[in-house]
Amino acid sequence: MFKSYYDSYSSEFIHTIQSLNFDLVRTIQEEMEQARVEERQLFVIGNGGSATSATHWACDFGKGVNVEGNTRFRVQSLTDNTAWMTALGNDISYEDIFLEQLKNVLKRGDLVIGLSVSGNSENVVRAFRYAKEQGAKIIAIVGAKEGKMKELADIALVVPSEDYGIVEDVHMFVNHVISQYLRRVYLETKAAAGN
Repeated sequence: MFKSYYDSYSSEFIHTIQSLNFDLVRTIQEEMEQARVEERQLFVIGNGGSATSATHWACDFGKGVNVEGNTRFRVQSLTDNTAWMTALGNDISYEDIFLEQLKNVLKRGDLVIGLSVSGNSENVVRAFRYAKEQGAKIIAIVGAKEGKMKELADIALVVPSEDYGIVEDVHMFVNHVISQYLRRVYLETKAAAGN
């Protein structure tokens, strides 16, 4: 019985990544690289499993892609400061935990990436609205239900699945395919320059 589920899940995951809009994945990669070159800040947000994925994105783009001599990504996950998040959730509202953090740090032109299965996480939606008002660029990576996040985003990659596990797996697939590709490019560029 488990083998049957394993095979079904594997099949859906493979089908889902093969069905992704490659042009949008490439656009996300280009937007992130441009933000790095221009030293603009990159913020990643999400709830539950997507909060942990946001942390993982910040780790991979903050550390994993680094090649000595390159300008580094100015990236952080807004899910990582437990004291700040819980103070905001307790004293203001859980729906404002990302919005209130952005009020302290967001500048025009910064990049906000929201990860969600439903696309309707209210605290991410509110952060997107604020970021849009401030002139930031917004990227949403959401599941097949799409939600409000897709409507607010400048770039919205829809993962064609309603299975939360598959969507969250694809969040990490996109992170890894972009971050590992960029590190390879940086290493090849450095080698070609003889450094």
